[in-house]
Amino acid sequence: ALLASYPAIDVVASLAAALATDASGRVLRINAAIGALAVAAIAATAFGADAGATLAAFGSWAAVSGAIQFGVAVHRRRAGDRQLPMIVSGGLSTIAGVSFLAASGMDDAHLVTVGGYMALGALLYLLWAHRSRTAPRAAR
Repeated sequence: ALLASYPAIDVVASLAAALATDASGRVLRINAAIGALAVAAIAATAFGADAGATLAAFGSWAAVSGAIQFGVAVHRRRAGDRQLPMIVSGGLSTIAGVSFLAASGMDDAHLVTVGGYMALGALLYLLWAHRSRTAPRAAR
């Protein structure tokens, strides 16, 4: 349930961000749809399969969602928004997702590394939210 909650939070964040923007709103809605599918896949594998299958489902979501987040953040940064934490987060998500996919095929696949990924992702998101909230109006 905890593993599925992380992409579920991302779905809510993507939809909220899509409502607040114009140019990247469509991409964020697509990301939310991918996240909703990931919630179902992660929940199904977490309760009905082994750690490798769960890691593959979570890694697939992290890689795709991270790449989308990275692209949106780079686009927004070009427009003058303060996006460095989201650029870092998206890039790390993509790399972590690929590493989770690679680890999912191992005989001793385990979910321990996902906890560190989730903690770092939450920290970067909170940093971005704080920076966005405290940014001067002209810099947003």
